[in-house]
Amino acid sequence: MKKLAILAGALSTLALGCGDSNNNQGSQAMAVEFAAVVGAETFVCGDTYDNLGTNGTSMQLGDFRFYVQEIELKNEAGEYVPLELVESEWQLGATVLMDFEDGCNDLGNVPTNSVATGNIPGGAYNGIRFEMGVPFAENHANPATASSPLNLTAMHWNWQGGYKFLRLDSGSFSMSDWRMHLGSTGCDGDPVSGGTTMCSTPNRVLVEFDEFDPATDTIVADFAALVADSALDENQPETPVGCMAGPMDNDCGPLFNNLGLPFAGTDPTGEQVFFSVE
Repeated sequence: MKKLAILAGALSTLALGCGDSNNNQGSQAMAVEFAAVVGAETFVCGDTYDNLGTNGTSMQLGDFRFYVQEIELKNEAGEYVPLELVESEWQLGATVLMDFEDGCNDLGNVPTNSVATGNIPGGAYNGIRFEMGVPFAENHANPATASSPLNLTAMHWNWQGGYKFLRLDSGSFSMSDWRMHLGSTGCDGDPVSGGTTMCSTPNRVLVEFDEFDPATDTIVADFAALVADSALDENQPETPVGCMAGPMDNDCGPLFNNLGLPFAGTDPTGEQVFFSVE
């Protein structure tokens, strides 16, 4: 999964000045590569994967998408520097959509995206941090008037809750198919009275790696790691199959824990394991 991440050439010759902690001038184009896997296998839309979760369940996967916000790279001085994203159909403001499904289902799209591209001050970088999510203001704006990639109805939950930060679906999206949809919950407000001002459970996943070389490393999202502690062939009665981020749905507990998120008032037992560096 090692892929070239530093694009050739600087995009600007504008000097940054003496205060640049990387002791460089100008800016450089940079790409951060992402990948989706299921254990040791690359995710392929529509494929079936075996030995998942605590009961060794087999599952056909038809969707694997997530939003990433506010990517920052760590320079040689230990300071985190924002990657200024270049606007495209996949990137808007500080948000990028990572899309690994290829239209193998009715709710998907043929184009895919696995990279965040932007500009950053010249110099070397050796760490990274970001959040899986959409910034609050954009999360509660009107998707009907938003630009791509925030105009996808399949990635939007509802007006109050905002977007699905993570969408993982099995099968053909019937009510009996397993799914994991993560977004903010416990949000106040409505369109008439002035909008959402807070969400009691934002559910944005903070990811940080002290060691990351953007020239050679890839951020890997692993479905098998996410569901490792879940019984995928069992479901709490009278709740959606899988997890729709409901605070009363105990099937969400192991998934939230593996994302490093608190669930039902209980803090996670460790750091997130969904993302890793390869």
